[in-house]
Amino acid sequence: MKIIQSFWSQNLDNPLAESYGWLSEAHNWLSWILSANQLAKFYKVELYTDQKGYEILINQLQLPYHKVHVVLDELNHYHKSLWAMPKIKTYSLQDEPFLHIDGDVFIWKEFSDELLNGEFIAQNLEVTTEYYAEMWKDIYPHLVYVPEEMKDYINNHNNYAYNMGIIGGRNYEYFKKYAAISSEFVDKNKLVWNSINGFNFNIFFEQVLFYNMVKESSKKVNCLFADTPNDSNYIGFGDFDKVPNQKSYLHLLGTYKKSVRICSSLETYVIKEYPEYFERLRKLFPFNFSQYNMSFDHSKNQNLKNDFKLKNALDVKQEFTNEYLVGRNFMSLEFPQEFDFLIANDKPFELSKLSETEITDFFDEQLNENVRYVVLPELDQKISRLSIDEIDELVLEELAEPILYKQLIRNMTAYLEEDVDEQGKNDFIELIQNRIRFFLAEKVLFLKAMIEEPDLISSK
Repeated sequence: MKIIQSFWSQNLDNPLAESYGWLSEAHNWLSWILSANQLAKFYKVELYTDQKGYEILINQLQLPYHKVHVVLDELNHYHKSLWAMPKIKTYSLQDEPFLHIDGDVFIWKEFSDELLNGEFIAQNLEVTTEYYAEMWKDIYPHLVYVPEEMKDYINNHNNYAYNMGIIGGRNYEYFKKYAAISSEFVDKNKLVWNSINGFNFNIFFEQVLFYNMVKESSKKVNCLFADTPNDSNYIGFGDFDKVPNQKSYLHLLGTYKKSVRICSSLETYVIKEYPEYFERLRKLFPFNFSQYNMSFDHSKNQNLKNDFKLKNALDVKQEFTNEYLVGRNFMSLEFPQEFDFLIANDKPFELSKLSETEITDFFDEQLNENVRYVVLPELDQKISRLSIDEIDELVLEELAEPILYKQLIRNMTAYLEEDVDEQGKNDFIELIQNRIRFFLAEKVLFLKAMIEEPDLISSK
């Protein structure tokens, strides 16, 4: 199956100055770096773009596309808010089975043959709640044309849509029909483009329309995920600490793009895994990455991780330099995976609170009370804070000095009431495990796997 992506620069004079819905302009391009490179590990990917997109993604960033089609400049008469139009146009150009993957989607394994054999393929079905309904109420009165295929949605006969982080299938001819109706939906409302929220309009001429058309055709849609979340309630799609073992697919949709925490993980992941692409990007955004007073490559990155681990394993006092903090950030993506492996295989390991972290109170004006936080240093002399509860504080007190995990669990379960049953004890242990994993991902804890001593007494 043909794997494709599309990017339209929205006919902007300087696409590098546009955030495209992200926390910053640079994070948009970090997303493209990660998406393209992860896809290229498994597929030959073709890009559909315009001249300015070609200049940035191919000439400057040198993303690893197998083939590039510079065909989207003909969309330059559209309003820049109509971000789904390059996707619609790209679907219409396909003459073979295809799967389109958004630039904010990242994979860590191939899609299954079962999924790719579908006549239609989507990420998942979603419930359209009041979140979408309120958008439609604002848009609908201004529209001069709505296709017949939207009648059930207008009459509230259905409340579903398809999330199209991935979209495609073997019935490429039907996608030409869908693209034609979608384009007509947009084109016949040209006079009101400036009167409506075009950003929200995309949802309806793309996702809602597709659901209604496929429903009428009675064709099955193969979904990557069986769950049917609400349109505004996507949970866990930005969990970088869970790839590649627990999760092999992330999609930074909606508010994920504005999350400082998730964008920081995206940035760290790209620097760690694709340093050569990051170095190309920082030439375009020198001020966005001024906190890094070093260059990166795979060898340098490994040294940063090793130095961080060595200093903490030996309890060496050190200055919290940029090199140290970058090494810590790298390991915050790896420690949770190592933790899961050690737990699953019953291997011994030690935990400790990183010495640079502090527990302190901050006054919360909304709550009108002091709240306990873990405070930790970040690059560029910044700090981050994590609110903690009483159990968190007990865990961190136990971890003031290095301690074996099993001993930590024994110490923590000693706080339980005597009448707690076995299920209650197991639930508490699971809670402690989840908090430890969270603190490993949030750069609060250090993990050191122990070398198991061989059995010196041979069995006979």
